[in-house]
Amino acid sequence: MDMRANPSQSANPLLDDWDAPYGLPPFDRIRAEHFEPALRAAMQLNRAELDAIAAQTQAPSFDNTLAAFDRCARVLSRIESVFYNLTASQTSPQLQAVQREMAAPLSAHYSAVFMHAGVFQRVDALHAQRASLGLNPEQLRLLERTHLDFVRAGARFAPAAQARYAQVMERLAELTTTFAQNVLHDEASFQLLLQGEADLAGLPAFARDAARQAAVDRGLTEGHVITLSRSLILPFPTFSVRRDLREHA
Repeated sequence: MDMRANPSQSANPLLDDWDAPYGLPPFDRIRAEHFEPALRAAMQLNRAELDAIAAQTQAPSFDNTLAAFDRCARVLSRIESVFYNLTASQTSPQLQAVQREMAAPLSAHYSAVFMHAGVFQRVDALHAQRASLGLNPEQLRLLERTHLDFVRAGARFAPAAQARYAQVMERLAELTTTFAQNVLHDEASFQLLLQGEADLAGLPAFARDAARQAAVDRGLTEGHVITLSRSLILPFPTFSVRRDLREHA
């Protein structure tokens, strides 16, 4: 399936081949609006890959089932890797909106992956024969781990239970995303302004330099700032002699 064959997706750098050094994503061309269509296209491709595994007429084998399952979703995985790295390290309101919008669809997709009856039937058959397949330790571990992932994700549930489980997981994904964004907002907005030597007492030079830079980053011409960044919030209570300020931070 060539996702770039669709003209609406051809301008999406997330769906192009990445030709930057070391195979890195083209960060200079990626925009927040690229992620939702790219993720949806990659989920569609992943479903087609699963259907192809299940539709095989050959008996299940490690290569045509386990290895094939392990190889699929590569496109989705690489797009998610870029997305979650950006939302964790260089997020924006636009990226956070996409994160909220896609939390439930992505959760629903992964429920569908591990409840895919045709694929699980083949994985389950291999698991039942695992002792006689002549697998090496790495192959056996992959088979056992994959089978456990399917079972824990509801592959053996009755249809009604699968639907309910998927619904719960979607809601949990939405709530987890909202909670994480709320925590991030609180962390980003907190700042403790230090003014004068009395507020800085006990802080070594590296902590003072970091706090001064934090103040400069926030447009302050004077003073030092302690934020909830780990490089600031950990050294400050460790070295500061000001118990009142430590308690506040």
